[in-house]
Amino acid sequence: MTTDLSTSPLLFGYPGRNGRLAFCDARAGTRFRLGGERAAELLATFVEPHTAADQDEFTADELEAARAAGMLVPAGEPLDLWERNGWSRPAYLVFSQMDIPYLELDGDGTDSRTLIGRRRQAVEEYRPDERHRHRRLLAEGEAVELPLPAEVTLRPSALTSRRSARGFSPSPPSAEQLAGVLHAATAAFRTVAADRASGDPFRLLNSFYSWAHVFVVVQAVEDLPAGVFEYDWAEHRLVTVAGPPDDDALAACVQGQRWVLGTGFVVFLVADLRGYAWLYRHSRAYLHVLMQVGELGQELLTAATALGLAGWTTPAVHESRTAALLQLPADDAVDALSMVKLGLPKRRR
Repeated sequence: MTTDLSTSPLLFGYPGRNGRLAFCDARAGTRFRLGGERAAELLATFVEPHTAADQDEFTADELEAARAAGMLVPAGEPLDLWERNGWSRPAYLVFSQMDIPYLELDGDGTDSRTLIGRRRQAVEEYRPDERHRHRRLLAEGEAVELPLPAEVTLRPSALTSRRSARGFSPSPPSAEQLAGVLHAATAAFRTVAADRASGDPFRLLNSFYSWAHVFVVVQAVEDLPAGVFEYDWAEHRLVTVAGPPDDDALAACVQGQRWVLGTGFVVFLVADLRGYAWLYRHSRAYLHVLMQVGELGQELLTAATALGLAGWTTPAVHESRTAALLQLPADDAVDALSMVKLGLPKRRR
């Protein structure tokens, strides 16, 4: 082999059965197990491209096996799109480890008394450290009061009847519509808060949307100032973060997709990953939070459809640019994971 080789950027490692290091080739989704520590040494060596002839640590057979398995690829091969475009997080959703047993299934005790005892023991392990129990807003600016939310009648058909809108009317939506969308989509937030406030230890681990912060970029909405805000779902108001961003800065947050521009408003779904990791203490946590990102996005779209709005959503969020636009704390494991754009749909001629 004379071609420079490098570790594949589409390779995922995870703990396999019997403690062995296992890998997933993201090109085809196939899983395989190769020599544990030896495989790890090979991957570490080829993080920087090497020509096979220039190294004597690995045999030709080992290198050929690594190429066949997708562990090594020709250097410069255009396989790093996810990394260059900030799409690594959706990749973990696809290739997350799926074979971890649940706590309740770990052991022989299956009767209800044993199960309840195991649950209580798990809860007690959390109670001495409850700093993530109560959610707090990230924004600290001036509050903008919202009108009472419009009543939203959610219809199951909204899931199949809605269409992705990439163009918006020159007429802005009303403040009541924005308020209705945000209030309806965050109903579960208030349910979780009420559960935890009850003091019942079992309620402490109610996790639904416990990670979520909802940031809103108001572009053009009747009777509301333009700007960047965090939605305070407990008090039903917007908390100011910054003034309105320019169009180029906003489009850059979603990989230059200029459909995000126009009238209406943009919702960024932001996750407190450290708080979520406190709750879910295993490697499947990433899968859970990304699934809930999609579910919360659907809550927003369903409510918007019921109120006469339309929009589109994307997980292709450029994390560092969005963090700067939303002024997220740099050292607090808080990241924007998805975006939903909403407004009045453009009428067809």
